[in-house]
Formats: sequence, structure tokens, C-alpha cells
Amino acid sequence: MDNVVRFFADVYSSLADIPFGSLVAAALCVYGGLMAAFALACACSFRLRSADKRPVLHFVNAASALFFALMLTGAGVGESLFWSVLLWLAGYACYGALCAFARGARVRAAKPSAALSLLPESPPRRPQVPAVSAPSGGARLDHALSIADGLLSKPLSRADRQELERMKTALTIIRVKGEPTPQENETVNDCFNALLKLMARYGR
Repeated sequence: MDNVVRFFADVYSSLADIPFGSLVAAALCVYGGLMAAFALACACSFRLRSADKRPVLHFVNAASALFFALMLTGAGVGESLFWSVLLWLAGYACYGALCAFARGARVRAAKPSAALSLLPESPPRRPQVPAVSAPSGGARLDHALSIADGLLSKPLSRADRQELERMKTALTIIRVKGEPTPQENETVNDCFNALLKLMARYGR
């Protein structure tokens, strides 16, 4: 127990020898460096960018409290509170920017292409238009629906699950109609390719 007390006494003595301004500057550099490093990591990693950002709030709150305690060692309560609140607001602003950046990335990743959007209403059938999908096309449509059913049982992300459900609905509408138009046949191909990417991402 004496060794622990002596250790903290030595740490306090060492910190007391450091000028107050240097301690504040070092604390701000550490705080800003950690926030900048996390922002850079989010920019480089989609997994980290889409992860929950609540730990950042906990870090900002804890850092603000520690900074307030540090300021009290060399400044008054009012001044310490003022600068600590500024630091806290700056941290929350960074948190908001990170959340907005992550939300924008998820929206761009989940935004369906025009070919994959649901058909608002069935266009009138064209007379004497030959069926675009040969038996191989029908087999591809059935195979795409089978892949979609298999992927829906996987632990997908919310955006991927919503996109998958939209694709399955569009493919079901096309199959029920029976005779796809050229535009619908392109939609089937795009859906099939998108399903293959999801299958590669999550495994079948």
C-alpha cells in the first residue's frame, strides 16, 4: 500500500513541476490528436464509419471533466468552467460531424440504382412483343429469387436487408407478370448482379 501511495505522490510531484500552460497545451494536443485520429480512421474504414458513435460521446464527456479538473489547478472556477464547456461543445460538434458523415456514407451505399427501383405500376403490355426472357432468363429470375430468400435468412445490415427486400419485391412483380419487357429484363440482370455481390459479402 505504501508503494502505491508513493507512486501517486511521485506522479503528482512530477506534474506539479510542469508549468500550468504546458499542461493545458499538452492536454489539448492529446485530445485533438485522438479526435483527429478517430476521424481519419473513420474516413479510411467503412466498418468503423458505420459503427456506433456513442463511445465518442463518453470520451468527450470524460475528457471535458478531466480538463476542468486540470484547469482548476491554475485558474478560477469561472475560467475553468468556461474553457471546459468550450472543449465539450467542440467535442460534440465533432461527434455531430462524424455522425453526419457516417449517415451520408450509409445512404450512398444503400441508394438503389434506377434499374433496381420498384416498378410503380405495370406498363401496358405491348401487342406482338416477343418474350424477352428465354428459358435461361426465366431460370435466372427463379435463381435470383432463390438467392434473395437465402440471403434474407442471414444477419444482414439494415440497409442491405431493405435493399434486398426491394429487389425481391421487384423480381416477384416481374415473375407474376409473366412476360418481361426489355427494360424489366435489364432490371432482372441488375438485380441478379447485385444479389451476387451480397452473396459474396455475406456468404451463401
